[in-house]
Amino acid sequence: MNERIENEKQVRKFCRKYVFFASFTDDLVFLAIVDTLFLSIVKGLSASQIALLTPISSIISILLQPYLLKIIHKVGNTKSMRLGALSMLIASLLITFGNQFAVLVLGRAFREIAYVFLNMENICLKNNLNYVHKEDEYILIRNKVTLFYALITAVISVISGFLFNANGYLPMILNCILCFACFGLSFTMRDMTKYDIIGEQEIQKAKGKPSIIVYVAILSYTFFYTAVTIGQANSKLFIQYQLNDVLDTAATATYFSLIITLSRFVRIVSNALFDKMYRKLKDKINIALAAGLIMAFVLIIVGTGITENVVARISTMACGFFLILAVRDPFKIYIQDLILRVTKEEEQQAIFANLELAKKMGQTLIGFVVSSALLKFDMIWIIVRKFSDFADGT
Repeated sequence: MNERIENEKQVRKFCRKYVFFASFTDDLVFLAIVDTLFLSIVKGLSASQIALLTPISSIISILLQPYLLKIIHKVGNTKSMRLGALSMLIASLLITFGNQFAVLVLGRAFREIAYVFLNMENICLKNNLNYVHKEDEYILIRNKVTLFYALITAVISVISGFLFNANGYLPMILNCILCFACFGLSFTMRDMTKYDIIGEQEIQKAKGKPSIIVYVAILSYTFFYTAVTIGQANSKLFIQYQLNDVLDTAATATYFSLIITLSRFVRIVSNALFDKMYRKLKDKINIALAAGLIMAFVLIIVGTGITENVVARISTMACGFFLILAVRDPFKIYIQDLILRVTKEEEQQAIFANLELAKKMGQTLIGFVVSSALLKFDMIWIIVRKFSDFADGT
């Protein structure tokens, strides 16, 4: 009895720390707000160079994938989580202080590598919850993470414009400090189960043909998350350029920060409602989320067709951008939970690594198309084509 109580106590401590750790390492939180401003104004990159950062860094991560998976198998979930936090810190430092395009690419590559390692934090959470027979709380806790992340980024978006106007490097310096704190926090967290480090023999025994559900989940995740990631980045860049056409740099930073702030509040509401929606719709939730994503691209396209009223044009495009943020987190949580429910513990490290690999491959392919198109075509044509490609894929 005492051992069970102690185990539950330790898992509760892990879950509390996990909410903070996973929220602050979900991305480079300050860069997520000011990325296009920082890269274009402070680092002087062109639109095509900014678009190229994602596919090039993704290719590096894809080529390293077999070696990263071997490291994960060797060191286990706990140490992989710590390696992910370290990689995120290195990424933040390189992007902040690097001035050459190659260094910025390397920084983005470390961020992509971090995502592979940090995916093991979700397996740590599921294993620990299973250990105390509270596996049904996975979606609840993961939703707390996305909700807290949305709150964090909402606060950051409120102050980021002022910080950026005071000093273009200040938001990223704060990001470096935050990454260092998360790296330290990772040493107080661990996978409490025997599945932290799985022996090579157990991994080989578990190898087999994944179920059709796993294949569908990975394919859906690839299409959906690629459209979300590329669409979010480029629609945000498009909105920034629309603002630049009518405002000076300081005003652009302020109004752009306001739009990002509003998008974060939309994300907060979406995450707050997701648990109730999931309990009601169950596996049908993926249909609702896909419909929301399609509507987001429709709004962005319609907004670009408004030529006489700048406020109406930017507002309509912003609504599409908000909707992309609203569907992003719920879909990710749903797919991760689905995979963890239908797979064995010995399979999960490889499947989660392959989930990240599939997303990177999709981002790389579409990212190169977008960056190439930016050299020749108007951005509206890119968004129309991207929407059409996604619609065909579903």
